[in-house]
Parts: sequence; structure tokens; C-alpha cells
Amino acid sequence: KSGVLDSEHDDKKGHGHSHDIDLASSDSIQATARGFLVILALCIHDFFEGIAVGVARQESAVWFLLLAFASHKWVIAVCLGLKWSRSALKPLVAILYMTTFCLVSPVGILTGMLLSSPEQEGDMMNTALIVLQGIATGSLLYVVFFEILEKERQKQVSGIVQALAFS
Repeated sequence: KSGVLDSEHDDKKGHGHSHDIDLASSDSIQATARGFLVILALCIHDFFEGIAVGVARQESAVWFLLLAFASHKWVIAVCLGLKWSRSALKPLVAILYMTTFCLVSPVGILTGMLLSSPEQEGDMMNTALIVLQGIATGSLLYVVFFEILEKERQKQVSGIVQALAFS
């Protein structure tokens, strides 16, 4: 619908165009905003998770963290891709979000490596890492509680059944 009225309707509106809201565009904007919040929270989480890999000192710890990190990041990426393929999110925006999601982890690892240089030992470094891990945990909790569980809560299933399934 172009939004411009035919000449037969001009006299009824008085100014030659309609004020209909394009619902498809509204859905796309909402999907873009929700996608941005999810990616922002996941990128914060992944950045700090990357720092955890970057500050690891033992080779076995690095491989263990990298394996755990890559395996759950792969699952998250697949879930996001499936969700966005069924949503009103434009494909170009989805590609931009996914690219950002993939690039944040190496930046976090590099940051962790720079933070854990041998000359930066001490209590201040340990405190900084604890604060960074707290931020990473908080961003993950945001995604779980406000994005994933909120959608589940809106379903027509009893709260007791949902609580049992969550347990």
C-alpha cells in the first residue's frame, strides 16, 4: 500500500495521504531492537569470557576453556540463526549481528592476554578480573531471564508446569 489516497478519497481526508501504520515495518523495527539487546548482552558476556581464556596461564586450562567456550558459542549461534530466520529481522541486520557476535570473542581473548602480562601481577589485577567476571555473569543472566524465560512465561502453560520444567 503506497499510503497515497486515490482522488476519490481526497475529499474525505482533506490532505491527500493516509496515516496508516505499516505493521510489517513496525515488526521489523521491534525485531531489530530485540536482536540488538540480545546481541549486546551476549557480546558483553562473550567479551569477558574471552578475557577468561586470555588470562589463563596453563596450556591445559586454555584448551579446556576454549573447548567449553566454542561448544556453547556454537549452540548459541545456531539458535540465534534459527530464531532470526523466522522473525521479521532483515537478513542484512542478522548478518551484521552475527558477525559482531563472532568477532567479539577474539577481541576478549586478546584483551585478556594483554591484561595478564607477567608485569601486571597483584591484588589489583585479581580484583579487576573478579569485577569483569561479575559483569559477564550479569549479562548472561539478563539474556536468560529477560529474553528466553520471558518468552516462555508468555505461553499458555501453567506456572507450576513451567517451574517444574525449569527445575
